Amino acid sequence: MKKLIYIIIASTLALAACEKTLDFPFEYMQPKLVLNCVLSNTSKIEFTVGRSMHILDTKEIVMISDADVIIFEDGNPLQVVPVSEGNGVYHAEYIPKVGHTYKFQVSKDKFETIEAEVKMTAPTVINSLSGKQKSNDDGYYYGDVFDVSLNFNDIPNDENYYMVYVTSDFPAEMKEYFAENYMYSVEDLFDTNFTLNLECNDMSVSSGYGGTLLYMADEVISGGNYTIKFSAQDYRDIRGVFYGLMYQDDDYYYYKDGEEGEEGEGEDDDDGESIEDLPFYREYEYKLIVHLRSVNKDYYQYQKSYDLYVENDGNPFSEPTLVKTNIKNGLGILATASEVTDTIKFTIKNPYLEEEEE
Repeated sequence: MKKLIYIIIASTLALAACEKTLDFPFEYMQPKLVLNCVLSNTSKIEFTVGRSMHILDTKEIVMISDADVIIFEDGNPLQVVPVSEGNGVYHAEYIPKVGHTYKFQVSKDKFETIEAEVKMTAPTVINSLSGKQKSNDDGYYYGDVFDVSLNFNDIPNDENYYMVYVTSDFPAEMKEYFAENYMYSVEDLFDTNFTLNLECNDMSVSSGYGGTLLYMADEVISGGNYTIKFSAQDYRDIRGVFYGLMYQDDDYYYYKDGEEGEEGEGEDDDDGESIEDLPFYREYEYKLIVHLRSVNKDYYQYQKSYDLYVENDGNPFSEPTLVKTNIKNGLGILATASEVTDTIKFTIKNPYLEEEEE
């Protein structure tokens, strides 16, 4: 027994003597400026400037609000000076023009000056847009679902890539009523920038991380016109609003008058108007807005690589993902996206009212 103990002690000491400190072979790299900007034909220029971080850096992302930025159009400086909004966000009172070339030059003390240049892509044409509302057994909890068919022209002889996303809108009187009468916040509920979840079974169409973006490569479409079919789902609890309209239950929604209606009975407003008299009580017009972007190749590659990076984040078994960059001496992306939109109108009925009538 003693012999066994001696062997264990000797083995332990031998292992301890074999310990060796290994240094990580990470070489310190001078931080670089990071520019992120997507130029659009429908909005003024907006972009961010930050700095890169070391792989072992534990600080939060550092944004730069005092960089010197010059924007060129076809080689000539724009007579518009970008203004810093703080937190690394800048804007310029200028809408880029299709077919023109734009160059950004960003400098900051102790950093190498960075540059990027891109040509503004041309918008495509939406030939037709149609859709229908799907019956959804889970609709009371997971929102409405719509089948959409979009046909558009691929711009010939141009290296164009395409992105699709969908927003929606509600009647003005509906948004005004809830803004004035609900204590419960409805800003997010009626946010016109809210993007719907999209699903597409077309193998030539990629889906962005998060499910709100579809994108297509130019070489897949290759001229002519192309039809993409997908479903769009609005996860917002609009049906909960209808429940509040009908029952005004204290457990669900609060009205600003503080009164709680009896179950199954809608209360009158202060002016004596009954809920049943509201123009959107039985049904309302729901606008599905389809956004089709014609983007340059760099933007397409950036989006695909960024989605893959986010998807693999935290996965120790995945290979490192490099996000596409086209910034000289720096990091980030300067991209273009020319956008066209079209709208489909649906009539949404009060589901609880239909249920009661049945």
